[in-house]
Amino acid sequence: MRRSPRALAAAAALGCALAGMTACGGDGGRILSEARQGSGPDPCPPTPGVTRDAISLGLLASGSPTPGDPSALFRAGVDARLGEANATGGILGRRLTYRIEDDEGMPTLNAVAGRRLARAEGSLGVLRFSSASAGSAALLAADKVPVVDGQVSDPAAASRPDATVFSYARPLLAQPASSGLGEFLYDRGARRVAVISVQLSGGTQAMGSAAEQSVRAAHLRVSRSIQIPPGPVDGMDLAAQLRDADADSLIAFVPAHTFYEITAAVRSAGLGLTAVVGNPTTYDRSQLARVGDDAGGVYTFVDYLPFEVNAPAHRRFLAAIAAYAPQASTFADGTALIGWISADLLLRGISAAGACPTRASVLTGLRRQTRYDAGGLLPKAIDLSHGISAITPCYEFVRVNPDGTGFAPVDPAPRCGRLLPAV
Repeated sequence: MRRSPRALAAAAALGCALAGMTACGGDGGRILSEARQGSGPDPCPPTPGVTRDAISLGLLASGSPTPGDPSALFRAGVDARLGEANATGGILGRRLTYRIEDDEGMPTLNAVAGRRLARAEGSLGVLRFSSASAGSAALLAADKVPVVDGQVSDPAAASRPDATVFSYARPLLAQPASSGLGEFLYDRGARRVAVISVQLSGGTQAMGSAAEQSVRAAHLRVSRSIQIPPGPVDGMDLAAQLRDADADSLIAFVPAHTFYEITAAVRSAGLGLTAVVGNPTTYDRSQLARVGDDAGGVYTFVDYLPFEVNAPAHRRFLAAIAAYAPQASTFADGTALIGWISADLLLRGISAAGACPTRASVLTGLRRQTRYDAGGLLPKAIDLSHGISAITPCYEFVRVNPDGTGFAPVDPAPRCGRLLPAV
């Protein structure tokens, strides 16, 4: 009996799915196109988040009432990357959509939000920018949901043997720690370093612990580990702690607005610190503008090329922001770029999964990213085949100019630290 062209297309698509889709090469798009021209069912087997015409993703973030909410900037970067992709046909003609869930920085709400995205919404994959990601980590891992995380805040994420969490950079909290931060502080003249993190925040405290290892490996002294409460900074109390600790430098793993409150307090107290260093979230012109020259001379570091390089990839990003997320175009910098890169990485994994993507094939597609550089935005191409903890830790350090109006690169090339012996 002769089989209809529609049946042949469906059979071919099923064969591709069983074979792992990447074996089908360019035929996947043709099969879907032929199916769309008829009235038959989707040629791909049913799978969460995928229909004949659309791919549904999730976005799990921690909203903040502070000015310049970082999660809103991350979302703007996601909107820009998905908007650009949809303008050119999506992925094999499927339009990319997402549902957002806000966990408000609370693990209990994160657990509810993660369950909703994985099960009720059936997202193919999840983009995450949460300070409470441990809440849903076990469920997302058990359901084999591909997660691309813009800020890995769950200390266990990098060490799970069957990792479903990916990122464009090695997490700051990953063990073993990297030598890079300690070496930078040493080169700046630091000798006695205070490390600041946030109370009740396992993620920032894990970052602080890794930084302390890096500081000691550079033969510097950790003068004090300080945990500050969430909310406004008590500048007088913090200055007193730094003075009592005899610290000549500090590195802080706190939100951007908190970091710039710290810099203002340090300047007001006249401590004359040798080096004040923020974490990647502090590369933020909108927050810098709140304190101006009180932040002159402080440092921060990022795991992508800073905008001051003005690479073609930056110009592509800014054009997409203007087109698809214009609300963020005034201060479209660090966190928005992290959203763009995170979305781009997930799209790479989906594209590598072929014409009938599934959660399993997207995970495989992400693990096959062995030379990923975000289109020229990363200081060094990364290899995700061995998990995020194996990524070489490379950073670009920048310094706030004297009048506090912008940043300038410190070194002509990125600093790539070495992994320290496990402790």
